[in-house]
Amino acid sequence: MPKYQMYFDTVNGETRYNVDIDEEETLGDVLDEILFDLQDRGDVLQGEGEPQVLWSGTALDFDAPLVGQGVRPNDVLRISTVALNG
Repeated sequence: MPKYQMYFDTVNGETRYNVDIDEEETLGDVLDEILFDLQDRGDVLQGEGEPQVLWSGTALDFDAPLVGQGVRPNDVLRISTVALNG
Protein backbone atom coordinates (compact mmCIF):
# COMPACT_ATOMS: atom_id res chain seq x y z
CA MET A 1 0.00 0.00 0.00
CA PRO A 2 1.52 3.39 -0.99
CA LYS A 3 2.46 5.78 1.81
CA TYR A 4 2.09 9.54 1.47
CA GLN A 5 3.41 12.40 3.59
CA MET A 6 0.62 14.77 4.55
CA TYR A 7 1.17 18.17 6.12
CA PHE A 8 -1.86 19.57 7.92
CA ASP A 9 -2.30 23.26 8.73
CA THR A 10 -3.62 22.88 12.27
CA VAL A 11 -4.38 25.31 15.09
CA ASN A 12 -1.14 24.11 16.71
CA GLY A 13 0.93 24.76 13.57
CA GLU A 14 2.00 22.45 10.79
CA THR A 15 1.58 18.74 11.59
CA ARG A 16 3.18 15.95 9.55
CA TYR A 17 1.33 12.66 9.24
CA ASN A 18 2.29 9.60 7.18
CA VAL A 19 -0.73 7.94 5.61
CA ASP A 20 -1.24 4.66 3.75
CA ILE A 21 -3.75 4.98 0.92
CA ASP A 22 -4.57 2.06 -1.35
CA GLU A 23 -4.13 2.69 -5.08
CA GLU A 24 -7.88 2.36 -5.74
CA GLU A 25 -9.00 4.53 -2.81
CA THR A 26 -9.92 8.17 -3.30
CA LEU A 27 -9.37 11.08 -0.93
CA GLY A 28 -13.13 11.15 -0.48
CA ASP A 29 -12.93 7.56 0.82
CA VAL A 30 -10.20 8.18 3.40
CA LEU A 31 -9.94 11.87 4.33
CA ASP A 32 -12.67 11.86 6.99
CA GLU A 33 -10.99 8.93 8.76
CA ILE A 34 -7.58 10.63 8.53
CA LEU A 35 -8.99 13.86 9.98
CA PHE A 36 -10.71 11.90 12.77
CA ASP A 37 -7.40 10.18 13.64
CA LEU A 38 -5.65 13.53 13.58
CA GLN A 39 -8.27 14.99 15.92
CA ASP A 40 -7.77 12.03 18.30
CA ARG A 41 -4.13 13.10 18.49
CA GLY A 42 -5.25 16.58 19.54
CA ASP A 43 -4.88 18.37 16.19
CA VAL A 44 -7.67 20.22 14.37
CA LEU A 45 -7.44 21.96 10.99
CA GLN A 46 -7.01 25.71 11.24
CA GLY A 47 -9.85 27.85 9.92
CA GLU A 48 -13.39 27.08 8.97
CA GLY A 49 -14.50 25.65 5.68
CA GLU A 50 -14.01 22.59 3.52
CA PRO A 51 -10.73 20.65 3.50
CA GLN A 52 -8.52 21.08 0.45
CA VAL A 53 -5.63 18.82 -0.52
CA LEU A 54 -2.82 20.38 -2.54
CA TRP A 55 -0.04 18.62 -4.41
CA SER A 56 2.59 20.61 -6.30
CA GLY A 57 0.34 23.67 -6.10
CA THR A 58 -2.68 21.87 -7.57
CA ALA A 59 -5.90 21.08 -5.70
CA LEU A 60 -6.61 17.36 -5.93
CA ASP A 61 -9.91 15.78 -6.92
CA PHE A 62 -11.54 13.94 -3.98
CA ASP A 63 -13.31 11.53 -6.35
CA ALA A 64 -10.25 10.20 -8.25
CA PRO A 65 -7.47 7.91 -6.99
CA LEU A 66 -4.19 9.69 -6.26
CA VAL A 67 -2.28 7.56 -8.79
CA GLY A 68 -4.67 8.67 -11.54
CA GLN A 69 -3.87 12.30 -10.68
CA GLY A 70 -0.12 11.75 -11.04
CA VAL A 71 0.63 11.58 -7.31
CA ARG A 72 3.33 9.03 -6.46
CA PRO A 73 4.09 7.23 -3.20
CA ASN A 74 6.09 9.40 -0.76
CA ASP A 75 4.90 12.61 -2.45
CA VAL A 76 4.00 15.44 -0.09
CA LEU A 77 0.38 16.56 0.18
CA ARG A 78 -0.74 19.68 2.06
CA ILE A 79 -4.14 19.77 3.72
CA SER A 80 -5.78 23.06 4.70
CA THR A 81 -9.24 24.59 4.66
CA VAL A 82 -10.90 26.73 2.03
CA ALA A 83 -13.14 29.51 3.28
CA LEU A 84 -16.69 28.99 2.10
CA ASN A 85 -17.49 32.70 1.78
CA GLY A 86 -14.21 33.95 0.31
